[in-house]
Amino acid sequence: MQKNLKQIINEMPKAELHLHLEATPHWSSIRQAFARHYGETLPEISPLYHPEFRFNNFQEFLNGFTSYIHPWLRTPNGYAELIDAAIDSLIQQNIRYVELNFSILSIQRVNHNLEEVLFLLENAINRANQQGFMIKLIAGISRNKPPEIASKIVKQLLNYSIISGFDLHGFETPETRADLFREAFELAQAAGKKIKAHAGEMDRPASIRAAVTGLGVTQIGHGTSAMEDAELIQLLIERDIVLEMCPSSNEKLGNIQRYDDHPILALDAVGVAVTVNSDDPSLFGVHLTDEMVRLVTERGVAIADLVRWTRNAFNCAIADADSRHELHRQLDTWAAAYQNFQPISR
Repeated sequence: MQKNLKQIINEMPKAELHLHLEATPHWSSIRQAFARHYGETLPEISPLYHPEFRFNNFQEFLNGFTSYIHPWLRTPNGYAELIDAAIDSLIQQNIRYVELNFSILSIQRVNHNLEEVLFLLENAINRANQQGFMIKLIAGISRNKPPEIASKIVKQLLNYSIISGFDLHGFETPETRADLFREAFELAQAAGKKIKAHAGEMDRPASIRAAVTGLGVTQIGHGTSAMEDAELIQLLIERDIVLEMCPSSNEKLGNIQRYDDHPILALDAVGVAVTVNSDDPSLFGVHLTDEMVRLVTERGVAIADLVRWTRNAFNCAIADADSRHELHRQLDTWAAAYQNFQPISR
């Protein structure tokens, strides 16, 4: 039987640089958790997944965590169950390399123990590693807390070898730009950790510039506003900055008006290194395989484009030369098998 596009892309050895642990599991796992712990039957399909649904603002998006994720995490085995469901989803999609962002703020909000969560994550990541999947844990720091709190968190977490890097996220404004958190990220970088920052998603190109020149990051989460500034584009190219693009996320949150407006193709065309990511699939209803299928069917993206963007992600992976070579080898093998595949255009 001939494989369809989704089956083919699901087999693709993929990479995801921008993914939040707490919103990684499939909706079916959330439904099962609510039924198991609360005796509550959630809709078979999340109301957030309707094609026309858009979050009115960032707070409404955060309310999705309050409604569907935090109740699960507050149960005795909630974190263990969610982590296992998240890792299973990554394995099922053949996402061979992942930078998995976990929220310090979420752990605090559900009154869970940080050391216990890190222990669970380490066990789950080791399980994935044994199956040939590389998962690197990235600690998420909120830009909506004072910079001194960020520095305190980094100092605390540097003692845990399981943490491979730090990311700055939260509600983005001119008052919360990345360069305000220089001390925290210098501490992380001095300890050999990867540093990243969400920028240019809700704020303008100046936010991206602040992260690149103020912190020295080489990976930007989102970066959708970059096309508004030609000089910034040149800076991104000169410094080999990788943009972790999340088209469906940007559409659902209203940061772009239409999926057709997403700048991933324009940025790629001018030479910026872009990658494809799902961000918060539990709330958006689009996992990485779905996102890639959507790009092919709705934006006319070719298999060769997906391969090139995945190479961009593999190239900046936290990996030794042999591991990186193996990731590329797996991708080459898949690409050779489907190089002549022609998906039906829209």
